[in-house]
Amino acid sequence: MQNHNFKIWGLIAFLALAGCQKSTVSELQQAQTCLNTAPAADALACVSNLASDYSAAASSLKCSAIFISEGFGTAVSFVNALDKINSGGTCTGGCSSTINALNALNFKSAGTGTAAARAKNNSTATEAFNVCSLAKVKFYTQISSLFKIGTDLSMLAFSAGIVGTTPTEDELKAQINNMNSADLGTLVTSTFSAACTDTTGASDATKKYCTELQSAMTGLSTPEAIGACMKKKLINPSDTCP
Repeated sequence: MQNHNFKIWGLIAFLALAGCQKSTVSELQQAQTCLNTAPAADALACVSNLASDYSAAASSLKCSAIFISEGFGTAVSFVNALDKINSGGTCTGGCSSTINALNALNFKSAGTGTAAARAKNNSTATEAFNVCSLAKVKFYTQISSLFKIGTDLSMLAFSAGIVGTTPTEDELKAQINNMNSADLGTLVTSTFSAACTDTTGASDATKKYCTELQSAMTGLSTPEAIGACMKKKLINPSDTCP
C-alpha cells in the first residue's frame, strides 16, 4: 500500500479494462495522463468526459480525481493515518483507535466556518464513497469510508464551535452520538460488503477496521441498529450491542 499514489491508482483498473465500456480506451487513457500531472484545481476537469461512465475503470479515475482535487495527491498521508488504527485510542477515557485515523482522514477544502461550507465537504465525502466503491478496489472503498465518517465527525465538531483548524480526538469523540445512526449503519454494511469479505493479504489496519465493522453488524439487521452499535464501538470498542 505504501507504493500507491492516487495519481496512478486509476491505471490499475485501466490496465484491466475488458469488454465494451461507455468510454473509449483513448478517453480513459487521456484522463489518466491528465491526472498524472494535474494540479488539485484541475483534477476534476481531467475526468469530466467520464461523468456518465460508471464502469470500474472510469470510477477508479474519478475516485483518484476527487482525492487529488481535495489535496490528497499521494498515499503517504493515508498510510500514516491508517497505521494509527493499529495503536490504542488516544481519547480521554478511551475510544476506538479508528478515531486516530479519522482525525486525519477528512475533507475540508470548502471551508468550515459556515453551514453551507460544511455541507459541501460532507457532500464531497459522500460522492467519494459512492464513486470509489464503484471502482471495485477494496482499498478505495475502505479509505473513502473512513473519509466519509471522518468528514461527518469533523464537520459536527466545527459546527459545535471548536477552536483551531483540526479537531482533537476528544472533540471528535464528543460528536459521535450526533451522527445519523441509519446513515452510518448503511455505510458500515456497504463498506464491509465491498472491502471486508476477503482480507487475505490485507494490511493489519484494514483487518482491524473490518473487524470493527463486523462487530457492529453482529446480530443486528437494520441500518439504524447497526449505526447505533458502530457509534458505541467507536466510543468504547469493548462495548456490547444493543
